[in-house]
Amino acid sequence: MDLIKDFFHNFYYYTIDILPYFLVAVLITSIFQGFTKLSWLKALLKEEKTAPIYTGFLGGLLPLCSCSMLPVANLINSLSKNYAPVLSFLIIAPVISPVTLLLTYGYFGLTMTLARLIGTFLFAFLFAYLMGILFKKPKGIPLLMGASQQEKGIRLFFYHIKDNLFGIGKYLFLGIFIASLIKTFFPAELVKSIAGSFVSYPLMSLVAIPVYVCSGEEVPIAKALKDIGFTSGNALVFMLSGTGVCMPTIIATLKFLPKGLVLSYLIFWFLFSVIMGVIYDFILWNLLV
Repeated sequence: MDLIKDFFHNFYYYTIDILPYFLVAVLITSIFQGFTKLSWLKALLKEEKTAPIYTGFLGGLLPLCSCSMLPVANLINSLSKNYAPVLSFLIIAPVISPVTLLLTYGYFGLTMTLARLIGTFLFAFLFAYLMGILFKKPKGIPLLMGASQQEKGIRLFFYHIKDNLFGIGKYLFLGIFIASLIKTFFPAELVKSIAGSFVSYPLMSLVAIPVYVCSGEEVPIAKALKDIGFTSGNALVFMLSGTGVCMPTIIATLKFLPKGLVLSYLIFWFLFSVIMGVIYDFILWNLLV
């Protein structure tokens, strides 16, 4: 009975935590899609070689969390000729922002901030370009912005708000349901006893995935984990995985990305976060001391 209560508590918490940001993002994105030509975004996405760089920096400047970025990612994907631009945006947007960088600097210092910033951008560009080569977009599928050329203004706005709200929303709530199950039956406290061992890095990443945190929220949580005995590298793994790979986001991307690409996204994020944590503890930390 207690586990059932915990599940509904977690489900309620995740929903309340995510939904306002998601709804605001859906509204803003649909307004852009319905009432603007988005010529500036189309111009950025026109050049395939540089588009992932532009969308990556765009993601780094926007204050978006893992789920509120989804309507924007759907829009970028609908205007792109390949998957590289949306992948670059998806990786960077929830992890890097002026707020998260300032918080990271305040709690952990310059070295951790630079590791988070540079590591995420390098990983995003490398992964985006690689997946853009390995996964080709099917030809002949109409772009979202061209789906209804005759519609104008309000009609086009409602078309896009329905697509964003219900198309992505159903996957989002499925992800919240799964994340609540994992959070209920696999609490993070189980891994405290192995902090600092090599097993702790992948395990920290696995625990962080279902523990949904908004952009910026992960920094004080990571600081608390460090205060109770985890290493700085463990904390970095949590910050990267907790924001970059949350279960609702992963499942929601199935709406506009192939299953194989989503699986690759999940695996590479897991490996990246673990490698960054190990590098920080065993290389960067030794240089500091």
